[in-house]
Amino acid sequence: MPKDLRSFVTELEAKSPNDIARVTKPISARYEISALLTHLENAKQFPLLYCENVAGGDAPVVINAQASRRLMAIALECEPRDLARKYSERQGKTLAPVEIDNAPVHEVTRTGKDLDLARVPMLAHYDVNAAPYITAGIVVAADPDTGVRNTSYNRLMLAGKRELRIFMAVGRHLGTLHNKLERRNEPLPIAIIIGVHPLFSLGAQAFTPSTEDEYAVIGGMMTEPLRVVKAKTVPILVPADAEMVIEGMILPNIRGIEGPFGEFTGHAVPSDDRPVVEVTAITHRHNYIFQDIHAGYTEHKLMGAVPREAALLKAVRQTVPTVKDVCMPVSGTCRFHAYISIAKRAPAQAKNALCAAFAADMLLKHVVIVDDDIDVFDEERVLWAVANRFQADRGLVVIANAQGSELDPSAGPGGVNAKMGLDATKPLTGFPPELRVPDEVMKRIRLEDFLP
Repeated sequence: MPKDLRSFVTELEAKSPNDIARVTKPISARYEISALLTHLENAKQFPLLYCENVAGGDAPVVINAQASRRLMAIALECEPRDLARKYSERQGKTLAPVEIDNAPVHEVTRTGKDLDLARVPMLAHYDVNAAPYITAGIVVAADPDTGVRNTSYNRLMLAGKRELRIFMAVGRHLGTLHNKLERRNEPLPIAIIIGVHPLFSLGAQAFTPSTEDEYAVIGGMMTEPLRVVKAKTVPILVPADAEMVIEGMILPNIRGIEGPFGEFTGHAVPSDDRPVVEVTAITHRHNYIFQDIHAGYTEHKLMGAVPREAALLKAVRQTVPTVKDVCMPVSGTCRFHAYISIAKRAPAQAKNALCAAFAADMLLKHVVIVDDDIDVFDEERVLWAVANRFQADRGLVVIANAQGSELDPSAGPGGVNAKMGLDATKPLTGFPPELRVPDEVMKRIRLEDFLP
């Protein structure tokens, strides 16, 4: 059976039923699903949420498919703390896609007068949002000169029966492709993929050169070739086992107002002129499942952490080979903070690690380097190391006027910000040891023997 969203839901129900919650009562896509998810977030509960009866829509809605490291670890078949290493391992074993003639995603096809995006159960998350959005849409586009495919998450605002407005981050591959064709006054054909296995999502976010076909990366992540089929109205091969595909063109030299929109930072970004997508077809499975990512909540942050951690681990290791672990915590939106543990071998090695981290990921604002006895996935331990091993006069690095995220609400124009690195490692010699009960006693004295 191909790995798709349905197979992942089935796997969770069989292997980890506490990680999935079905909602059978009627619920509205306008704020009500958001309210339900907010209650779960406040309770620190992050199950995959399957809303079976969404008022006013054609389909059930799945949300939170990657809302915990445990969920992603189930998909990647590893321990949660090993996600970055497993991700890197699979990213390096690409598998070319396999084309088929008939696909589940083409069971229903709508074109021409049958097109109506209002029938798609897009969610309204916040009252600040200008309109309902597609937030779990993976945009596929091919370089017109090389044929190499790019995949990326892009927010898409509903603007009419056949129209969307798209945000593309500066410097990313999709925006570069659009700019290339716009200079020729040509549209960019795209396919918007909705409803996929978490492994597809993780592969689609891989940090790759523009010359690498990302369908092959996705195949490697899934450990099976991605099944693809020709799209109906655009010259693109699309995933055969997706729940839905929206085909269309990013029009050249045409802009429309997009936003405001609540982003991963937990703040709304203002409206601006954005490129326009003209929709040419909608295809989907019978009884399709619509997938959503709730903007600004844990899944939105965490799903991007693993690809970034994997890329950061690889980059810093080239400078400091003794790197142990990397964590981009939810508290830092899984974009702006990184905790990195190293087995320190030279006095200033932590500073080298800081420089390598900032060079590898421009979104990083704050990086903390700790010794390898600190678990970077335990934020309390990281902050303990800062409290006990960091001194600002010798361990602080500040870089002014550096490029950061344009979505950072505290950044200057164009995302220019300041970066701060903290060396929270011990000196190589002369530092007092941490208090410890002898290991032999810890192994011999078991809690259940004394407090049954």
